[in-house]
Amino acid sequence: MVMSNRDRVDHVQTDNDVSATDRYVTKPSRRSFLAATGAAGFGGLTGCLGGGGSESVDEITVLAEGVADNLVLQEMTDQFTEEYDIEVTFETFGYNQVQESAATQVASGTSDYDVMTIDTYWVGDFARGEQLVPIGDRVSDSDMVSQDVYIDEVWDTVATFEGTNYTLPFWQWTLGAGYRQDILEDPEYQDAYEEEFGRELAPAETMEEYVEMSTWMTEYTDGEVNGSVLMGQRGTKANDQWIGIFQGMGGTFIDEEGNVRYGEYRDEAIQATEYFVELFENSAPSDSTSWGFPSVSEHMGAGDGFSAINYNIFFRNMQDTLGDSGQIRQYDTPGGSPAVGSWSLGIPSNLPDARIEAAWQFIEWTNAFENRKQRILNGGSPVCTDTLDDQEVIDSAPNLWSNLEDLVSGGKPISKYPGSLEANRANGIELSAILSGSKSIEEGIDDGIAAVEEAMSS
Repeated sequence: MVMSNRDRVDHVQTDNDVSATDRYVTKPSRRSFLAATGAAGFGGLTGCLGGGGSESVDEITVLAEGVADNLVLQEMTDQFTEEYDIEVTFETFGYNQVQESAATQVASGTSDYDVMTIDTYWVGDFARGEQLVPIGDRVSDSDMVSQDVYIDEVWDTVATFEGTNYTLPFWQWTLGAGYRQDILEDPEYQDAYEEEFGRELAPAETMEEYVEMSTWMTEYTDGEVNGSVLMGQRGTKANDQWIGIFQGMGGTFIDEEGNVRYGEYRDEAIQATEYFVELFENSAPSDSTSWGFPSVSEHMGAGDGFSAINYNIFFRNMQDTLGDSGQIRQYDTPGGSPAVGSWSLGIPSNLPDARIEAAWQFIEWTNAFENRKQRILNGGSPVCTDTLDDQEVIDSAPNLWSNLEDLVSGGKPISKYPGSLEANRANGIELSAILSGSKSIEEGIDDGIAAVEEAMSS
């Protein structure tokens, strides 16, 4: 039997800890975006595309969150400097501060940042405020980058807004199901599970199977291996965890045009939430209702979990931590339709022409094939089909990259329309109330539907 190796971990981070990787803390909300942008944001910026100046640029500054893909790129920038004679400085913060800084800078007289890393949730706000440089012509004229190589769902999630190309995708965060492959293939587990249920121990195709399998695994190991390691932290973490279940039940939260569809799928939402609660009660670690993805990664990496429905980019962290003691393999979420989100690189429109050109040179260079490939080999995540066709890339993480395109292509993009981030947070608060028992499932779902509709209409 494969047993736990939790003693290998000295400290399991709780999600009350401050973490630079905690990219789903949602304050400031959309209202903070609006307050920061003010009249300049939505009344049109003066001198948007080149407030003048033909001076040469010998340094650019990038605003980024302190997560793996950004840190990997930062380590590569000496190569860009050698080629273009432009120094690159990264300013990295946690999600909260990156969001607030981005919103403030695009509405200022001139941004302190030349390149910004931009989450799916922000694109609509910035585009509506004319605060990003449209780059469609630059992309189509480029010999280094092409829209054709990007996974369609990633491109649609973050690169464009209402038909205009504002950014280039940089890395994606798709909800997938990660399983301990060594446990799935262990003869003892296989025989015991088949004897109990009359079917093979394999990744679940439905949420009903997933709940049943997760509960069985926890009971069979007397809690040594949790069947499902979940994040239930109040707000966006809880909602992201739940949406992986809700969409697998056939539900749609907010569609790709920014329309709230949640209420149309109330029955599916109730069923999904019943499964959500059951998983926390019967197969998840006892304190995981307060967890975000750092604790999930720590727990799975310690060998204490069988499966997780989580952002696929963190399965690599789990795998690296497990080392020789286990293998994490990525599969589709039970029921399919995983949520697809992405980060991208964009240029503030309130820059002089010379800085815009230098920023584009960096973004273009960053997204050239060899540099995208190098980022993946150094620990980044793919967003393009050409790198996913590269054997060296596949061999670097075959459990993750061999089926990534299928996972992402079968997903539903997270909404990029204004209000989506606040909607995510608001529904997550209601889900936390359900988990704590302070609201019934029906009451929490109805309140969540109302809160999402309000967020998207404000």
